[in-house]
Amino acid sequence: MKTKDLPYNRKASIPVARIIDRMRDELDFEVLAGYQGLSRPVFSADINRPGLALSGYLEYFANDRIQLLGNTEIHFMETLTTAKLNQRLNDMFSFEVPAFVLSRNLEPLPSFLDICNRRGVPVLRSTRSTDEVISRVILYLSEEFSPETTIHGTALECYGVGCLILGAPGVGKSETALELIERGHRLVADDVVLLKRLREDQLYAETNPVIEHRMEIRGVGIIDVKAIFGVGCVRNVKRIGLMVELEEWNPEAQYDRTGLQEEHVEILGARIPYIRIPVRPGRNIAIIIEVAALNHRLKELGTNTAQELNDRILNIMNPGGK
Repeated sequence: MKTKDLPYNRKASIPVARIIDRMRDELDFEVLAGYQGLSRPVFSADINRPGLALSGYLEYFANDRIQLLGNTEIHFMETLTTAKLNQRLNDMFSFEVPAFVLSRNLEPLPSFLDICNRRGVPVLRSTRSTDEVISRVILYLSEEFSPETTIHGTALECYGVGCLILGAPGVGKSETALELIERGHRLVADDVVLLKRLREDQLYAETNPVIEHRMEIRGVGIIDVKAIFGVGCVRNVKRIGLMVELEEWNPEAQYDRTGLQEEHVEILGARIPYIRIPVRPGRNIAIIIEVAALNHRLKELGTNTAQELNDRILNIMNPGGK
């Protein structure tokens, strides 16, 4: 396995105001207090339920996360005297807390809102259930904090498999992609591909918002794939399942003839199956990529044609199993 060394970006923090702006409609967010603290940074994609902190235990207080207050936390706060609650909150605010989020349209105590206003800690409220708020916020923050990079290449969906096509300039990436699109497959991005690792082992390609679904074809110029071929031939995001590298045919190079040795490339920490296809006149690269995508799907379903044939030949050569 080889590593594709690419410079990448990872956000160190996200301001609370950005979370509100992006999720206001999804979670029906409203700001109850702490307007002056909307620029406070969130450093983690996780969410903390501060029940232990409200009880006075701050040894492992995850203060860099959004603090979610559900029924349990709100009702516990109501059992405390105003003086005790203020003391516990002041102890919590000795740490930098980015924001509080209340679920189920819960009504917080006025004293809680007062101290949050004084400290400049935003208090948000959602009508959604506690589990829904947790899952949606974590999903959004995980995407925001995920490492990303851009790469020169072409990303398509071919028979349901996300294919990332790389190669030297002029090797025929865009022309191959154009033929695949004409054959009914879908373009994600051409020339400038945004790559993002949304999970530990999953790499996603996204459309560049400036270029969108436009391609440069030498001798023709810039074309709009969506306008020419229709909206059904494009998509904005696709998980990459296969990386294909095109290179000029080199008679001295050793190319895989059997497929027994599977290669992988690591991009942003995600392990992607990799194949290298030599390009020369007379080879239909689009059809080869189609077959490679279908073969990749077969392997995911548990069928490895090369390995099965190899086992069959070994059994014929050694029928006794000795």
